Amino acid sequence: MLSKTLDKRRLSDTFTSTGERLFTEKKKNEIRISRRTSKKFHWKQRCLSLIVLYLGSNLDRMVHLSQLILGDTGCISYIVLCREKKVAAIVDPFLDFENRVEEELNTLGNPHVKYVMDTHTHADRRSSSTFFVDKYNTGGIVKSEKSKYAGEKRETQDNDILVVGDAKIKVIFTPGHTYDHNCYLINEDYLLVGDCLFIGDVGRIDLGGNHREKSDLLFDSLRKLEKMPLDLKVCPNHVGAAHAISSEETFSSIGKEIKTNEAIQIKNKDEFFTYMTEGWPPKPDDWKQIIQDNLNG
Repeated sequence: MLSKTLDKRRLSDTFTSTGERLFTEKKKNEIRISRRTSKKFHWKQRCLSLIVLYLGSNLDRMVHLSQLILGDTGCISYIVLCREKKVAAIVDPFLDFENRVEEELNTLGNPHVKYVMDTHTHADRRSSSTFFVDKYNTGGIVKSEKSKYAGEKRETQDNDILVVGDAKIKVIFTPGHTYDHNCYLINEDYLLVGDCLFIGDVGRIDLGGNHREKSDLLFDSLRKLEKMPLDLKVCPNHVGAAHAISSEETFSSIGKEIKTNEAIQIKNKDEFFTYMTEGWPPKPDDWKQIIQDNLNG
């Protein structure tokens, strides 16, 4: 999330995304609350604003994933590229960062953009998906069939496959953070998790809708993700201190999150609901209007 207080990440010098920490229940609760309510997030700013990830060597690097960290916002857009066939998909582009995406497309040789995709309806930042849909004439934004988006869209269902040259993008329907949330699995190697899963935590559930219903949906979505291969790379929509995330990592793995992510480790829906509704920071400014703007296109 864009706002410093949007995401309920825990921030502490004692917490890392790569190791487990043992606390008494009292101490864990104190740290959890302090992380959620802290207004200062001490994170050494990375000089890199663009991180490029390559898919497995078994693909001979013909399928490529660009991870674009959008300045100091901590928000991320992605580009999936088939190098051989020069075709691409843009995932979760944001308003005022269109040039960042265009610059990366230019670096990648100006491939044909086949799809513009959203993981979900964002509440923290306005989408620029319509800009790219219009520019590249993609026939609408790829979204879940559950989306209430009023503009042109290409609806998806769970387990749909989108083909981008040699890249196969599988739709994993993962409601909870929002009712229309998708994750996108790229060639069984990388999982674009949107706001369903972060490094060390999960996306909040209190930006509209029924909180208990969304908590239960997210709980079930996490059960789906934890069954995936342990070495599957997890690529989130938000990273770093701008979102109260303690880790400076920009991607993780299913196995690492199972070991270190408290939200995934909770196996009782009532306990999970308590976890998801206690100690949350304030909601982002204008979140209702941002949602409406994104639904209107």
